[in-house]
Amino acid sequence: MDNEKIKLLRSKIAVPLNVAVELLKKNNNDVLLCEQEFHDINIQTISQKAECDYKTANESYALCNYDIVKAIERINQKQVIITTGNTTDSKIGFVLWPENAAGEFYKTTKRNDVFIHTEDFDIILKEFQSVFPLKNPWNNDIEDKFDPIGNNFFDNKTCRIIVEKISHIKKDDEKVQFFLKEVTNWLDDKLTYADYIVVYGNL
Repeated sequence: MDNEKIKLLRSKIAVPLNVAVELLKKNNNDVLLCEQEFHDINIQTISQKAECDYKTANESYALCNYDIVKAIERINQKQVIITTGNTTDSKIGFVLWPENAAGEFYKTTKRNDVFIHTEDFDIILKEFQSVFPLKNPWNNDIEDKFDPIGNNFFDNKTCRIIVEKISHIKKDDEKVQFFLKEVTNWLDDKLTYADYIVVYGNL
């Protein structure tokens, strides 16, 4: 084994001696190929742990100066946006998040709120409106209708009714159908533990 190649590789990537030797053996002493394999494995690790695609993992990895932990943290702190892709890049829309019975956020490694543009939310607005009137859990007031510029609280049971209604929406546009599936998947996931789903409109 070429000691100079080992030194060169370890000057480029932070790996123990045994890993450097193994990489060089595997890649016929080609330092560049060793580097590529090392980074590729790290990107795949990020992708798996942060539950994101390879491209997102790669971008975050580079931005975080090839630090796996920081790259995963950066991805986990990103707000999720569910969209049809047919909307403008607007900040106007609705934020949804889960809360417990005490009105508190759940502490999770990954951000568990989601943003939906107004134009996209219009596709499912009727389903949310249909369950009113509802009792506000924090002041016991009866809310007659959906509030597009404030907080709307939907208990777990009511949310499951909404999910069922959304699942019956049929559209010819494949992007819209994918959007509907993403929304129901997000809601289904949060309803496994959340007491409430809050829908906040920032119109």
